[in-house]
Amino acid sequence: MTRSLPSVAVLLACTLVLPGCATLQQMSALRFVAFEFDHIGEVRLAGVPIGAGTRFTNLGVADAARIGAAISMRDVPFECDVHVRATNPVDNRVTARLVNVDWKLFLDERETVGGTMSRAVAIEPGRTADVPVAVRFDLMRLATGGARDVFDLALAIAGYGAVAKDVRLELVPTIDTTLGPIRYTSPVSVRRIAR
Repeated sequence: MTRSLPSVAVLLACTLVLPGCATLQQMSALRFVAFEFDHIGEVRLAGVPIGAGTRFTNLGVADAARIGAAISMRDVPFECDVHVRATNPVDNRVTARLVNVDWKLFLDERETVGGTMSRAVAIEPGRTADVPVAVRFDLMRLATGGARDVFDLALAIAGYGAVAKDVRLELVPTIDTTLGPIRYTSPVSVRRIAR
C-alpha cells in the first residue's frame, strides 16, 4: 500500500512537531514555577547544632570549646539549608523537573557564597516542592569580635536571634526537557527580610 505525498508530509510534520510541543510545554511550566523563601534549617556553627532555643549562655562546655577553638584558628564553618518553596501552578499541564539550581547567597545585600544544587526535584502541576539549598562558608569572613559576637551573628543569619539578617538567594534553575536541559535565562531572587 502506498501513501500520498501529502499524507507522508503530514506524518513527518507531526513527528517533528510533537516533541517540540512537549518541550515548549515543559519550558512554559518552568517559566511559571513560583519560588519563595521558606526557612533556614539544619544550622551548625563549627559543627555545633543551633536551634530556635539555642543561646550562647546555654551552650555546653564541649560545644563552647569547639566554637572557641574554631575562632582561635580563624576558621569557623557556618552550615545551613536554605529551604525554598517551588510551586508549579495547577493550570500547567506538565511536571516541572528541576535538575540543577545555581545559586548565590547574599547577606544584607553582600554576596557571601555561591554554589550548585544538583539534586533533581519533580514538581507536579498544582503542587509545591521543598528545594533545600545547602550553604557552607567561613563565618570569620563576616564576623568581628569574640565568640559571643560570632555566635550572635550565626543566630541572626539563622533567624533565631533578637534580630535577623536580610537573607537573599539568587537562583538560576535548570529544567529537564525531552530535548535536554534548559537553563533559566535570568536569575530568580527569594529573600527573608530582616525583622
